[in-house]
Amino acid sequence: MAAINTGSARAYYGLQATAEPTSEGTSGTLTIGQASTSASLPDSTHAIVLAIEVDSTYTVELDGETLVPTLTGAGVAQVETATAAGTIGTSGNATIIVTGDDITGSPLTVSVAVTSGDTAATWAGKVRTALNATAAITSKYTVGGATTAITLTRTSARYNDSTLNISLDNGTCTGITTAATSANTTAGVNPAKCWRIDGTTYAGDDFEGIDFSTVNDYQGFLVRATSGEMEIATAKFQDEIAAGDVVQKSTTGVALASIESSGNITFTGISGYGKAIVTLMFN
Repeated sequence: MAAINTGSARAYYGLQATAEPTSEGTSGTLTIGQASTSASLPDSTHAIVLAIEVDSTYTVELDGETLVPTLTGAGVAQVETATAAGTIGTSGNATIIVTGDDITGSPLTVSVAVTSGDTAATWAGKVRTALNATAAITSKYTVGGATTAITLTRTSARYNDSTLNISLDNGTCTGITTAATSANTTAGVNPAKCWRIDGTTYAGDDFEGIDFSTVNDYQGFLVRATSGEMEIATAKFQDEIAAGDVVQKSTTGVALASIESSGNITFTGISGYGKAIVTLMFN
């Protein structure tokens, strides 16, 4: 089976503004720039749309000939730590509230039975057991810790959730030293990613999952940044883009001068979590 072929490839571009002259004796409206223009790319036979994700210093490098990406940056799993303090005076239930941007039911209240005389280390162990029995938490986090520490570790690396929190307080019991705020002991970092338009990890194939043949020449290139900041670089050009920026290159000739199939296209994170939608047209 061959990779899907494209037809009627076109580039659309333009930059235009209107102005009203203010000099004495002038009137009317002037048009500055170039109106929206359509240009045929007759030599383009293939196209792909990719989502590129990079955190600071991480990279996605696309091989210019095979379009196979090399990802640098495995990401960091976020760790949140609450610390128990106080000995239980009156038996009852401790109230634990867990908050997270992808925890179902957040803020999620977990009631934990504790007994008079339980030290901080003892009732912290009971909290860990209760959190481990809560599917909404364990579907996203591993519950851990020892002695007085209660930790949540993200099961997969992703961006840092600033809302993640473990609150410790008395419910019907007494003796717990209220700790409304936990500590972000390890910040989460999103791994470098390269996705096809259907949400599948990209490895040099089209959206039907079929391998592209070796790229000869590029005719069209467009990058639209949706968050963060990143650098785009080839052997012949370099640019930095931030959320909302668009970089476009196209040619009605045989090949783009600034992107060569013999080289690589590298996307490097500059600040925060960056994402960009990349469109490539080539033969």
